[in-house]
Amino acid sequence: MMNNRAVTGVVSTNSIAYVDAIFDSYARDEIVVLLRDKDDERIELLGVDKVIQSEQKFGWHARKLDFRNDDALAQIAFTSGTEGEPKGVKLTHRALSDVVSRLNAVMEVDSGIREYVGIPANFSFGFGRFRAVSAIGGRAFLPEQGFNPFEIKQMLLAEEINAISAVPSLWRSLLKNSDMYGDECENVKWIEIGSQYMSQAEKEALKRLFPKAVIVQHYGLTEASRSSFLRIDQTEGALLESVGKAWGETEFKISSAGNICIRGPHVARELIKNGETVSNVDQDDWFHTSDLGRLENGYLYFDGRADDQINVGGIKLSPDSLERKIREQLKIKDGICVSALPDEHLGHVVLVAVLPEHEKNIRDITEYTTEILKSAGVMNPNALKVDSIDKFPLTATNKVQRKQLAKSFLALAKNSSKNTIYVAPTNDVEIALVSIWEKLLKRSPVGVDDNFFDLGGDSLLAVMATLEISNVTGQKLDVGQLFANPTIKKIADIIVNGTISPVSSVVELQAAGDKTPLYCIFGINLYQHLADCFKEDTPVYGVYVSEEQRLLNSDSKTVSSGLAVKLAEQYTDTIIRHNEHGPIQLAGISFGGVVAIEVARLLEQQGRTVEVVFVLDSILREGVILSTRKKVQRMLRELSDELTIKLNRFNILKTADKDLIDKQRKIIFRKAMESLRKKQSSYDGKVVLIKASDQSSWGPGVTFLDDYGWGRYLTDVRAIHTLETDHLGMLDENNVRNLALVLKQYM
Repeated sequence: MMNNRAVTGVVSTNSIAYVDAIFDSYARDEIVVLLRDKDDERIELLGVDKVIQSEQKFGWHARKLDFRNDDALAQIAFTSGTEGEPKGVKLTHRALSDVVSRLNAVMEVDSGIREYVGIPANFSFGFGRFRAVSAIGGRAFLPEQGFNPFEIKQMLLAEEINAISAVPSLWRSLLKNSDMYGDECENVKWIEIGSQYMSQAEKEALKRLFPKAVIVQHYGLTEASRSSFLRIDQTEGALLESVGKAWGETEFKISSAGNICIRGPHVARELIKNGETVSNVDQDDWFHTSDLGRLENGYLYFDGRADDQINVGGIKLSPDSLERKIREQLKIKDGICVSALPDEHLGHVVLVAVLPEHEKNIRDITEYTTEILKSAGVMNPNALKVDSIDKFPLTATNKVQRKQLAKSFLALAKNSSKNTIYVAPTNDVEIALVSIWEKLLKRSPVGVDDNFFDLGGDSLLAVMATLEISNVTGQKLDVGQLFANPTIKKIADIIVNGTISPVSSVVELQAAGDKTPLYCIFGINLYQHLADCFKEDTPVYGVYVSEEQRLLNSDSKTVSSGLAVKLAEQYTDTIIRHNEHGPIQLAGISFGGVVAIEVARLLEQQGRTVEVVFVLDSILREGVILSTRKKVQRMLRELSDELTIKLNRFNILKTADKDLIDKQRKIIFRKAMESLRKKQSSYDGKVVLIKASDQSSWGPGVTFLDDYGWGRYLTDVRAIHTLETDHLGMLDENNVRNLALVLKQYM
């Protein structure tokens, strides 16, 4: 009980049932406490009487509610990223209602609103959208798969929605696919954008795409939600870089230190710190934020977070807390600093900078910080940078200037070709492996923590590396070991410790989730970025079989249909051993796409269900249309390549000649693909073909059939999509999200 009122804890869940649980608690005059989980320490801290764990529920939400507008406490929300002592924000019904009334007035909404809420309902922004729509008597849709530009297109065409809300990072994914939209965009009447930074150019692009929409962006904090609004549709030029103006009774001022100060009925007047209630405003009711900004002609410009909070894809972290945990775990007193490093894809990545005396600890720092980030929900390995720096930028009081540190790191990175920290080998095995990698990859120096595939290694180079390692160490190493342990440190450890054993042919790329698993065929190192897009949703596995090594290690003259078919059979057996009964999904790029079709056919012959096969830019020979000149050029080049391979067939796997490697690989794949296609019968399962728009590597005089020649072999091609990228580019970290969005439509 609190103030003689029941206190109800609602566990954070992305569900419309979560929204209703809070609304119903309001109606019962209960104080709502937002919880991270059912065992949250806040339950005891705040005297929670009961805990509600909402079921997963997606789809439409339609309730017309008249929310209270008094000074009674409505809920206690905790600032995102709270890492030590919890800071609870006490919000009254009047504060919450003021936000909604200003928001709906600015957006000019009416009861006809049918909104696609692209943000999770348990995020402050997403929950605010459900409250605003319910207050006006409209309808709000929560997508089960999250924000999906393709789903939005279909719902606009069907006139099911006329409003969209999302944060800038999600709007960017939509703008990247803007060419797939047409006149249906004129059905959009209302758009709200979250408070992350969005450039003038991006806002202008959004205005062009949705010419009839009221487009609003807000700025706010947990303590003062939606404090400013910018009517993007009514704003031009440089003013689009601002976060708008104050509306209603809200006021802004800038403190002498440059901090944004906010006053108004929506501002939380009290906080809970260490179980005690403290004031959140000064004697004149101003809330002093830790955000930096400036006011120009009534427009507010946000200049950054003075508290250096790190926002990794919406997950907010305290650098002080991260730094403290690293110091305590590794017994480091000083010489280490954590900062936010700007990143165009994630918003921020975590920078851990150390002084030279701690370079020896970089490996331990990296491993431990990775564990901390994973526990906070940050799974992307690219979200962490650990590096050394000669000295920290300090204030007059010897405090590290975090933002200046990030700028210094970016400047150093720009002037350096190194993307990872060099960690030198420490024993004979590591020294030998470094020598092998430097020769094969033609890079120097190579550190023991460098990832083989990040340095340019591929399947064929992996074969060459494992052969050379086996020759040097005397221990037989399977190429699958390199896929599973892609650094010198990891490979050296299993050699030194004598733990080499057959690697599972199925490598977990992303194991979380309860949806039908996706198995990626051939070259499993290619698919990690794709797997990262399905975290906590769909299990993704890479499949490796020993026949890959035989294929890549074979003389191009001996490549046979039998070898290619055996490859498909091994994939099939491996998948069945890993997944004995359940349905599966398959994906393969290039040659892997051809093999994936054969694997699907073999699986279905054994009574297994293959829900869909994703064929990624796999071009059959009959799908290529060559000019006469190009045919002659191609014939001569293929003859030349085969002659070169024959002349070097005895030493091709003992050299690191990239040209020879490429020639060998192209000939092997071409012959294996052709022989496998000749053996295959038609496949009548569900297939989605995804093409790359950039085929410039084929040179002039080459065009392609729309279906890449698959029409004669496939009877159920559900769709053909084209992505703005080149062949393997669709799987790199800059483009793979767009690929994942396509895949999710059919999964």
